[in-house]
Amino acid sequence: MVLASFALAANDPIAPLLQKQTLLDKKQKSFKSGPYFGLQSGRFYVLEYGWELQYKNKKGFLNANTTALHHGFNATFDFAYLNPVLGYDLGFWHRTGNFDLTYGLSAAVRTDLKQLRFGICPSVGIKVWQLHVQTGMYLLAPFSVVDNTTFKSNSFFISARFLMVRHNTKKGDN
Repeated sequence: MVLASFALAANDPIAPLLQKQTLLDKKQKSFKSGPYFGLQSGRFYVLEYGWELQYKNKKGFLNANTTALHHGFNATFDFAYLNPVLGYDLGFWHRTGNFDLTYGLSAAVRTDLKQLRFGICPSVGIKVWQLHVQTGMYLLAPFSVVDNTTFKSNSFFISARFLMVRHNTKKGDN
């Protein structure tokens, strides 16, 4: 601390190094939003299309919290019975660092245009750049194990979503 005040006061060559160090510790907040396209694989293949809003609170290089809200439509293709299942998901995910896992929860609605099923979906994943790969489990009621007359939909799945950023806003401490 004392060395830093002397270097800045005396215009020493060390002053630019100290300023660069404070740039790494700079706090930044950013908002990204845009459409996403995804493919989900489980017992059935599912195409996804939706919108996502990400809020990132960055404190240095390694400390960054990201929270995202998403909503989207999806279509399941059951090629054995030619019975499409349409759905809608609304949820969020959160990541506590630049290299940590994402943890999410979604509310889900599925229909085959004859019946309607509601449920939740906890998920865990990894996000690199704008590609988000996650795995999870849909818990839809009524459960098909109890009632075999309901339509089939994915329970366990792995999915890959790609976000196409349309809007990007950054704010930082000066």
